[in-house]
Amino acid sequence: MPRLRATDSGQVYNVDIPELRVTRDTDGIYVLHGRGHFMTFQTREEAFEHKREIEAATGGGSNWIKK
Repeated sequence: MPRLRATDSGQVYNVDIPELRVTRDTDGIYVLHGRGHFMTFQTREEAFEHKREIEAATGGGSNWIKK
């Protein structure tokens, strides 16, 4: 069963999807979720910066496949 997290707006996000995603919430915030992560940001740039940092630290990018 996937772990789900909700923002204050009530939007629900799957924390356990295999790739990192940045999604704009209905409140206008940006949510970074997936691969066990759930973080919120005020700007799109902040969210994508953290996504790149996580991918660099874990060696997984958009073409990353878990073996």
